[in-house]
Amino acid sequence: MGKAMDDILTNIIIKEMDTKDIIMTFAVLLGPVAAVQIQKWLEKRRENRERKLDIFKTLMTTRITKVSIEHVQALNMIDIEFIDKGYEKVINAWRAYHDHLSNDDPKSGTWVDRNDDLFIDLLYEMGTSLKYKFDKVMLKRTAYTPVAHGDIDYEQQAIRKGLAEILSGNSAFPIFIANDYQEQIEKTEQPEPKK
Repeated sequence: MGKAMDDILTNIIIKEMDTKDIIMTFAVLLGPVAAVQIQKWLEKRRENRERKLDIFKTLMTTRITKVSIEHVQALNMIDIEFIDKGYEKVINAWRAYHDHLSNDDPKSGTWVDRNDDLFIDLLYEMGTSLKYKFDKVMLKRTAYTPVAHGDIDYEQQAIRKGLAEILSGNSAFPIFIANDYQEQIEKTEQPEPKK
């Protein structure tokens, strides 16, 4: 009896409702669900863009110090974050740069220039895909690093190489005698002058 009564009430309600009433009922029921889904989609899209921006900003800020850990980590994230449709130019620029880094001889005369050009191409394509308006000359010429940072890097590298040579047994620890031992003994044995 319960099902028959439900069918009768449903028929009466549907017959009494106009099309606009049915649409309004569905809108009231489905509106909140649709709003939540749209909000989730917008959040996901924003998070994806933020991750891409983080990579781009890291590469921009470390473009002078390409051997820094942050720089290398950002490069290695390109394949993961820029894989979406619409970023093909970024991926192609990254693959050309990666191939150059992995396969060419860094000691050749043209390697550094080609390396810089490929890296600038990568930054340019990333910036363009993220709606920045940079030109390649600006990307290449406007990076700043104090001379002291270069000096520190050079000194740290010299210290690491020197210690590696000593610890591997290829070099000895340099020792210099500043004062003759006999002079030091004579100074300690002399009585102090009386005043």
